[in-house]
Amino acid sequence: MLFDAHTHLNFQDYTDEERAGLAAEIEASEVDYIVDVADCVASAKQALADAAAYPWCYAAVGIHPDHAPYYMGICGDDAEAVAKADRELEADIDEIRKLAADPKAVCIGEIGLDFHYGKDDHAEQEELFRRQIRLANELKLPIMIHSRDAHKLTMDILKEEGAFSDERKSWFPGRPCGDGSAPDARVQLHCFSGSYELAEEYVKLGATISLGGPITFKNGKKAAEVAQKIPLDFLLSETDAPYLAPEPFRGRPNKSPYIEHVVRRMAMLKGISYGEAADKLTANAIRFFGIEEK
Repeated sequence: MLFDAHTHLNFQDYTDEERAGLAAEIEASEVDYIVDVADCVASAKQALADAAAYPWCYAAVGIHPDHAPYYMGICGDDAEAVAKADRELEADIDEIRKLAADPKAVCIGEIGLDFHYGKDDHAEQEELFRRQIRLANELKLPIMIHSRDAHKLTMDILKEEGAFSDERKSWFPGRPCGDGSAPDARVQLHCFSGSYELAEEYVKLGATISLGGPITFKNGKKAAEVAQKIPLDFLLSETDAPYLAPEPFRGRPNKSPYIEHVVRRMAMLKGISYGEAADKLTANAIRFFGIEEK
């Protein structure tokens, strides 16, 4: 039993035939669950269509930071431009709010910050991020975070917007850890690329670290260290398909069934069996997303 906690069956470049073919591959594999992750309103609708079509598919609905340029002007000095951008952003967030009411929408995501490639829309990204954290808190839903080249600001904003507040943690059962339990803020750091020290700080705040293909890369030493040192109770497995295919498929389009290679690498780093790792990571994700176990 495997759980792909972050994938994109809804990828906009897939034809209907390609999407159906990938779904058939998932059904023929060891993968029992996936979370199909949106990056905008349109892809959120496709994710929910996928979730309606396949019992093993669930949806995360949200607006990726790459879409922040659509709201250019939201943080400017031109009052008319600000008002226009604000209306557009609120309309899209209201649409995400409506989509999140679907029983198979289990998360707000992926949301966050991406400052890679010298992007100059930092203020717009931050505003988009803050409003969606507030939406997740309003709806009492898990949050799925994308953070690239913005580690400190991502954490600062999550703290400022109450993503790790005692109130938020009170909405969710604590995660079982050894003989006791630990508070759970239901915040997933998707495809975590930071240091072990940063991961440890997130875990102390009540977050969950999700790891994918990079833990199998020869140059993926930071991700491997996180997998090795962070307790298994705080980890999830993902593919981020069609991106970041693990070895031995690196450089090719990723697929959810390749999650097996991520889990096998995590098991090796933990010094446990593949079956034990698969069962625990699946149980972690079922609990994190509040999914009814098969």
